[in-house]
Amino acid sequence: MAIPSVSIIVNTCDRAAYLRNALLGIAGLRYGPLEVVVVNGPSGDDTAAVLNAWRGRIKQRDCAERNLSVSRNIGIAAASGDVVAFLDDDAVPHPDWLAHIVQHYRNPNVAAVGGFTVDNTGMRFQARKTLCDRFGHAHHVSDFFDERPLCRPGTPLYPSLLGTNSSFRRTALAAIGGFDHAFAYLLDETDVCLRLVDAGHRVVYEPTALVFHQYAASHIRDTRRIARTLYPSAVSKAYFIMRHGAAQSMDRAAEALAGYRRELLDSNRWLETERLIHPTHRASLDQDLEAGIMEGQTLARRRGAISGGDLRREAVTEPFRPLPRPEPGLRVCLVSQGWPPATEAGIARWSEAVASGLAARGHAVHVITRAAAEEEEESVHFEGGLWIHALRPEAAGAAGPMLTHDLPPNIAAWNRRVWREVQAIKSFGLDLVSFPIWDLEALACIDDPDIALVMSLHTTYALARPHKPEWLARPLYDHFMVQRMIRAERRALLGAPMLLANSQAILTDIEAAYGIRLAPGRSVIAPHGTADLLARTRPAPRRDFFRVLFVGRFEPRKGFDLALTAGAALLAERPDVEIHFAGGELDEEARAVMTETATSRLEHHPRARFLGLLPRDALEQAYREADVVLVPSRYESFGLVAIEAMAAGRPVVALAAGGLAEVVTDGVDGRLVPDTPEAAASIAAALLDLSRDRDACERLAAGARHSFETKYRMDHMLDAIEAAYRRATGQRAARQAAE
Repeated sequence: MAIPSVSIIVNTCDRAAYLRNALLGIAGLRYGPLEVVVVNGPSGDDTAAVLNAWRGRIKQRDCAERNLSVSRNIGIAAASGDVVAFLDDDAVPHPDWLAHIVQHYRNPNVAAVGGFTVDNTGMRFQARKTLCDRFGHAHHVSDFFDERPLCRPGTPLYPSLLGTNSSFRRTALAAIGGFDHAFAYLLDETDVCLRLVDAGHRVVYEPTALVFHQYAASHIRDTRRIARTLYPSAVSKAYFIMRHGAAQSMDRAAEALAGYRRELLDSNRWLETERLIHPTHRASLDQDLEAGIMEGQTLARRRGAISGGDLRREAVTEPFRPLPRPEPGLRVCLVSQGWPPATEAGIARWSEAVASGLAARGHAVHVITRAAAEEEEESVHFEGGLWIHALRPEAAGAAGPMLTHDLPPNIAAWNRRVWREVQAIKSFGLDLVSFPIWDLEALACIDDPDIALVMSLHTTYALARPHKPEWLARPLYDHFMVQRMIRAERRALLGAPMLLANSQAILTDIEAAYGIRLAPGRSVIAPHGTADLLARTRPAPRRDFFRVLFVGRFEPRKGFDLALTAGAALLAERPDVEIHFAGGELDEEARAVMTETATSRLEHHPRARFLGLLPRDALEQAYREADVVLVPSRYESFGLVAIEAMAAGRPVVALAAGGLAEVVTDGVDGRLVPDTPEAAASIAAALLDLSRDRDACERLAAGARHSFETKYRMDHMLDAIEAAYRRATGQRAARQAAE
């Protein structure tokens, strides 16, 4: 048999955000002849806009009623593939989902194939092998159970596929009339599987065909998975029992109906007792149940003479419409403990930008990050084209990385969990793992022969240590944590196959700090890029007052003390100047810095504002509303804040230290101040000059915008990183070929 063509049918209603992810997931399938049919409606959200973005690439149909079986039959009527596969709008398939499913259709007796479904955690199964009886009761069996002998007409038990992970031979499905419209919700696919088996076909499971299901809220259930209404499911259950079970035994059918009714009434009572639902909600659910059971029985009597489903196919169907997809790209895993919006630190934002940018270019991207809270459950989910793996450190397995790489226990625990997840991601296909040198997050993967490894260079423990007095004040911490990390960083710098640097400065500084020489062939420079902060708006017009914006953590390395001292001097000199501080909280440590610099009065100064940790959109607006951005960091491997300011068309006043001396060009897009004991006074003088000469400030602003457009756009960075990753995977392939 030739490779069968497949039509994936997605039935959707009011789930625009989920549908967007489902379509992106489908586009990542590694299978050839594939078309997509989306049946929409009746939706009242942004679903139409989502579908409009896919116009011409997929088939689109509308459904006027909230009836899943009606929607499914509309999709089947539009499908032209040899096989029709169903995927819920809140689900995403594993890239090899179809490849694993279609192999079973080589057997002409097979009419339906389903896989295993992972729940919304991405870590546990929602459904594996399930058998149903003729009364609609589900029975879960071992993964090793052989369901094929049950596939015979009249069988009391038969394989029942989950709708979101099911496929059917189109001719067999059409022969039994498709789906029965009496099943508006629930048991619709179970009814189809039973009728296929009774028609002499096989229904089988393929355990490796995985679908990740979010089990999202709908008009049927809320976000807690508590029913909003029981009417559609009660209709389906009663109809199924009377349609299929009563033919075997009316007494057993009556018992099944009574048992179902009793179970649901008990459940509703428990929900009210536990105060999960209001008494009026319980009363509504009880009424839904009674009315639904009555309607299901009525439908069964009314349709007693109808043996099949309600599919009506026209003689001529629309031609098969292959889903256009880009050529397969790289399969990359980025590791970053921090991830926006929970963490807006530099490495987190850089990692998100790289991941999203590569995904938009057609690469398959996984992100391993840390669960936002210690009590948060681990999860895997697909969002915006990215597979996000939110994990927790694995202390129980930390001994291996501790011994192999001499890492501190907390670093080793995270490494162990990262290594284990990388092994799991290999099932998706994996070419390369990229991780930051800070905390050496994936050092445990450095000797993995299956993947290319890239370590990105940022501020390291050795480079940060001189600016961390709190480290030096704790000798034991410095010895057992900091010095141990510095030694591990040195080994990683000498052993990593490829180093991704954001500036020449970081390479030079690392060589000096560790007393090593980095081989030129192992290092690639890819300057950071950032989003265009003026893409949809313009900078604020000139105002009567002059605003300085400091962005950074309130700590010595970020030059918070310099910003305070310079700001106080500037405010004292110019009544038309104001200064805003963003990126940190005024906690005890920050106030101690204010005390040390004799600037405590700024906390209540009418022209000084401490904005705290701003959400991303507020920070971007703060950039646009500033006249100049102050970046007095004593060390930055690059200086992401500086190029974000340039993206907003704002000049930068920076300390000439680390990567900032490379990013900011004095007199062109900002002012560089020497890193001397008089730095605070020099910063104040530079800001004073710009506040007095607004025309000069605007010339620097124009230069800053030009620097962004010519050097620091996102596509510039992505071009360089994409080339580096391709080079790394090519080098690994060459090494493997030579072995």
